[in-house]
Amino acid sequence: MTARLLVKQADGAHERPPAELSDVRGTPAWLDLAQPNDTELGLIAEELGLHPLAVEDAREHHERPKADAYDGYYFIAFSALASDSPGALRTEIFSIFAFRDVLVTVRTGEWPARAEVEKRWREGRLPSIGMLLHALLDTTVDGYFPIVDDYGERADVLEALILQDTNGEALRTSLGELFLLKRDLLRLRKLIAPEREVLQVLSRGDVECYGPEERRYFQDVYDHVVRVTDEIDTLRDLVSNVVDANLAAVSNRLNEVMKVLTAVATILLVMTVVTSFFGQNFTAFIPFDSSALFWGSIAFTAVAVVLLAVYFRRKGWL
Repeated sequence: MTARLLVKQADGAHERPPAELSDVRGTPAWLDLAQPNDTELGLIAEELGLHPLAVEDAREHHERPKADAYDGYYFIAFSALASDSPGALRTEIFSIFAFRDVLVTVRTGEWPARAEVEKRWREGRLPSIGMLLHALLDTTVDGYFPIVDDYGERADVLEALILQDTNGEALRTSLGELFLLKRDLLRLRKLIAPEREVLQVLSRGDVECYGPEERRYFQDVYDHVVRVTDEIDTLRDLVSNVVDANLAAVSNRLNEVMKVLTAVATILLVMTVVTSFFGQNFTAFIPFDSSALFWGSIAFTAVAVVLLAVYFRRKGWL
């Protein structure tokens, strides 16, 4: 386990040994736990009087985002997102025990927002634990916007490919990407949408940890989450429309092929009727013993084929 206890002082936050947590109670402090084991979590739970259900949720790291109010503190499960490359989404579910004077974060990995907030806490730019909690949640939520924008750009590129498609290649290659994009957007929404409830709980102040001013800041983060979920919903509708347009284009192309085949079959039908009526599969004699009738049927067939081809061409079927 990597544990850091950052205690706020007049000139900023200074690191102290985690074992001194009980000695600094009453002074704003942030205890950050990275990959703690059951024994270490048990010691922290005993020191702070944490509820066993909250400790179990922090240990599992697969809870959906939520905020539970306990006696004198909140337990918060939240999700951080990072994109190492376009389409490669990495998720970090972290837990927070938020007291009036102590903030405990339990995590398995790292994400940019946490490191940024730690720097601000060390520099003394966050005046209280409530503002530290706000900074951690707000910076994490702000990290969602570039990721959602990246998905929006991917949707725009795929839509442009389909609209500019002239030979059907885009229809064959983009459909799979569209369904993957739609799946990723659904996954994003499932991660982010429950966080609105988390911010609502903090804004209401179910536990008297933070004052009205700090709760207003939580309301601002709630508004950011609503904006993100609205953008995701808009993108999902856009992708669904692009998928429908893709399928409609495939259907139209199939109809074009069927029109050509129908026109060709109609032309061949005239030839077949004429030749089958006269039985012109002969080798030794001319049907009806009339060379004029034979060559007339050949001429009629040729003229009929030309006229049908011109007619279908004008109708746009060929």
